[in-house]
Amino acid sequence: MVAALKKGPPKIYDPTTHTMRGWMKRFNETWKAQGFGMAYNKLRIENAMRGDGALVGTDANGNKYFENLKAPTGHTRWVEYPTVPGVWALEDKVDASMVSPDWHGWLHYMHDIPGNQAAAKFGQPFKMPHRVNQTMLRPQYTTPAGITSKDHEEGAPAAFHMPPGQHGNEKPRGRLGAKYQAWDPSGSTEASELRNYADNSNTLHIP
Repeated sequence: MVAALKKGPPKIYDPTTHTMRGWMKRFNETWKAQGFGMAYNKLRIENAMRGDGALVGTDANGNKYFENLKAPTGHTRWVEYPTVPGVWALEDKVDASMVSPDWHGWLHYMHDIPGNQAAAKFGQPFKMPHRVNQTMLRPQYTTPAGITSKDHEEGAPAAFHMPPGQHGNEKPRGRLGAKYQAWDPSGSTEASELRNYADNSNTLHIP
């Protein structure tokens, strides 16, 4: 009785934690292969470096997909994003939308077909290229690692939609017409100008 009380209750298994031996082994392997800086950045991005899985495949974005069938339910599959060099704003270089649609279903347990096999089996010639979240296309997210300029001039030009009148949109808005015009059955009333860019023939294909 006394021995049972001293022993205490059994430890509750927490699948969100990983043993020191597991992630330290992975950290040392990355350190030897890529250097201490890249190993530190990898740990900073992933928070936990799992070394208990088998590599299932990779995608065009450089993501690596792993699986460990002995892990608890819901924690058997995961993705590791490419390690980002530099020391500043590493979180701005990685986004969950980097996971391609081919791997999304496998990663979230929708099916058991890895992404490379799904693309080969269900791929269509009209499939559009995968694009990451448009937030990642802003200059402050595409600035090279190690650059910390305030205006982000080193980044790529913004590649997302900017409506007319938005701050930073230098494209001319054109002349503004009436917002609303009552319908004239006779058709004698002259139509108001469209509220659009200056050259409607190129934007709306209207003569």
